[in-house]
Amino acid sequence: MSVLRPDWFSTRVQLAEAASADVGVVIVANVKEKTTPLSDYDGDSIISEFLSNQELDDLVEYFENAGLYCHVLIDEERFLDWLVQGHPFPRRHAVVYNLAQNGTGPARLTTVAALCRLNGLPLADSEAYGVALAQHKFHSLSLLSHFGMPVARCWSFGNNGWWPNAPPSDLKLIAKPTFDSASIGVDNASIFQMTASGVDSLMERVKKYRQPLTVQEFVSGYEIEVPVFGADDPQTIAAIGIDLQGRRQLGSEILTYSSVFDDQYGFYNFADENLESANAAMSISRQAFSALGLIGIGRVDFRLTESGRPFIMEVNCKPHITKHSGFMYALSLIGCSGSDLAKYLIGFAVERYTLFS
Repeated sequence: MSVLRPDWFSTRVQLAEAASADVGVVIVANVKEKTTPLSDYDGDSIISEFLSNQELDDLVEYFENAGLYCHVLIDEERFLDWLVQGHPFPRRHAVVYNLAQNGTGPARLTTVAALCRLNGLPLADSEAYGVALAQHKFHSLSLLSHFGMPVARCWSFGNNGWWPNAPPSDLKLIAKPTFDSASIGVDNASIFQMTASGVDSLMERVKKYRQPLTVQEFVSGYEIEVPVFGADDPQTIAAIGIDLQGRRQLGSEILTYSSVFDDQYGFYNFADENLESANAAMSISRQAFSALGLIGIGRVDFRLTESGRPFIMEVNCKPHITKHSGFMYALSLIGCSGSDLAKYLIGFAVERYTLFS
């Protein structure tokens, strides 16, 4: 049975095809075994946020198979060198797709985005402000909660203790480093009861990761992620469930640093499990994407109760689009490949910046 691509997706793909002689992409990325971390943690390493050589090759293949010229700059320093040289490029327009975030601390993904604005270079996805906001878990979740969206209750815990107040006693919670992704700082001990001993272990994590923790009410049940596309009128394809060794109903299990690092998880269409909850999560994701001012592509992560009630746990402005990712699984449901996503990204930038008429 043939699968119809949505018009909003096909239109951007066709734009990229029409503009391919004038427009190409510059990928800026940190790469394992090539990038030296500017700073790191003891234990979980920021290297898990870097692309592997194979993942970088896959991304380049997406764009080249799409008929789009692709240039790779490894690390922010090489991007700066390219800017100093006058950003030479064999097409009229270079669209920058940035994945580089070397080091630790807040707003690491904003460096390239801010320099693109300064130098008049178009971006494939979100501007610096949206990126900085999405990378701060507590601020982004607090905003979404203020807007009335279903967010798991959250608190911040840092060197000076709780903000704005402490969670209720005996509540089951999960703690995550506020500025990191790829499940850095997340293990089975991240789930705890609100007790005095639990607070002591939080302070150890604050010291270890040199940042405040975002502490959320833990939701036992399912875990799903929703890829989002667009800007002012965001779109979704599907809610993608995450399984651990084939188990869909995860109960108190979570994606830890080790399971993410070793790709010990799989995907499924959550609509097959609970269509009503899948549709609800997609609607919420579109609202969250707009509320945070994200652009291009993004992802909203949820935990769902056993009965299917969704709670936002995190918003990701730089979702993985490698072959083993929920994003690519979602695209496969509408018969699309990595090269189609590459065309969508460039087509969206062409439309956004009026790069082709």
